[in-house]
Amino acid sequence: MTGLVAVIVGLAILNLVFAGLVVVLRIFHGRRAARLERRRRRWQPALIRLISDGSDPVDLSRQVDPAEQRDVVEIAWNIARRLRGADRERIRLFANRLLGVVKEDLDSPRAETRARALQVVSCLGADDDEETIGTFLDDASTLVSLVAARALCEPHRAPWMSEVLSRLDRYASWNTALTSSMLANVGAVAAPAMRHYLGDAHNPLHGRVAVARALELLRDAESADVAAAQSPGADPELIAACLRLLAVVGRGTHAVAVRPLLTDERFFVRSAAITTLGRLGTREDARAIVQIPESDSPWVAIRSAQALADLHASDELALLVERGGLLAEAAIETLYGGAA
Repeated sequence: MTGLVAVIVGLAILNLVFAGLVVVLRIFHGRRAARLERRRRRWQPALIRLISDGSDPVDLSRQVDPAEQRDVVEIAWNIARRLRGADRERIRLFANRLLGVVKEDLDSPRAETRARALQVVSCLGADDDEETIGTFLDDASTLVSLVAARALCEPHRAPWMSEVLSRLDRYASWNTALTSSMLANVGAVAAPAMRHYLGDAHNPLHGRVAVARALELLRDAESADVAAAQSPGADPELIAACLRLLAVVGRGTHAVAVRPLLTDERFFVRSAAITTLGRLGTREDARAIVQIPESDSPWVAIRSAQALADLHASDELALLVERGGLLAEAAIETLYGGAA
């Protein structure tokens, strides 16, 4: 009985300790939030005025008390990341000499802390901080490496594109659309490196699919030959990505590489091939699309009808209506919409 009482008393003490810790943490975070808010009310208007008042950013930065540097840098970063060009540059000149407190976090054992510090440094740091950012491409944490890659995928940092491309295998679990958007953000100056990457079969599949999408976003006409040269026997995800790229930048001469894929067993490859031929093909291709066997895939039906509309093949659309099923429904919807 005495042992049971001791256990109950011990648990009660632990509960009190945890409750006390919760109260202490709430007070701590409440005070920190109040302190940050006071500093924001003072420094945010000053930094907004700095953007256009012609004053010296460095002189203003000298007014920052050492005890408030970290919070002021946070405030400056929240403003600067929404700006571009000369406006961001003025905030960067203000914050650059204060970044020492944030750069200390780059050595933190916590990946989240390193990633946050890297975001701030990449936005507010000087040109010579690019080398520091580049070293984090090989950080033990994929998250930190990805933050570094995003920071380097800027038009003024285009020389880093090859370094970023060589690490794309690290980001295979990341959303392909986001990876593509990151790469495309560099602009047309990065297209040659991406074309070379896409055409190299030794590169990882995820990376090549993302690069194909990035080139599509950039509407890079010179990548059409690379996309058309991909073997029909390659991975279907890559083939579909290259077909989507050809649909945007391809020419009529590339249709010959697309036609064999109209009968591919994978519905998403057939759908992409149909769409691409709708952009690049001829009336003969319209007749081939009509001859595609009935499919239970609504995507194939929709793409077939739209491709015929793109080819202005109204007669073939009428043939789809006669066949019934999904193809007829898609054709009727397309004709009703007047796309043909």
